[in-house]
Amino acid sequence: MASTNPANFANLPKDELREIAAKGGHASHGSPEHDEPAHADRNPDGTFTKGSELAKELGSKGGHVAHEHQVEKAETEESGRNPDGTFKEGSKLAHDLGVKGGHASHQQ
Repeated sequence: MASTNPANFANLPKDELREIAAKGGHASHGSPEHDEPAHADRNPDGTFTKGSELAKELGSKGGHVAHEHQVEKAETEESGRNPDGTFKEGSKLAHDLGVKGGHASHQQ
């Protein structure tokens, strides 16, 4: 049985629901009346202006992060481990640690 509660969204007219949803969209994405003043390095559509210092700064930051990720990835590949921490098939590291564990278990 349908609820008769007027606060129940299922009971609201469709146009009223659209209006409420639009308010949420404007709040989350910004609307012209609620936006902060435009940044000098940005176009109205959010893209960077040509020669923008902000674009250079953020691009450089992104480049450093990407490089660090590549370095971590290379270290992971050299270590004989998969990104999830498991050993790669045929890994020398897995072999060496297995031998070490085997010796340790027999030294008691």
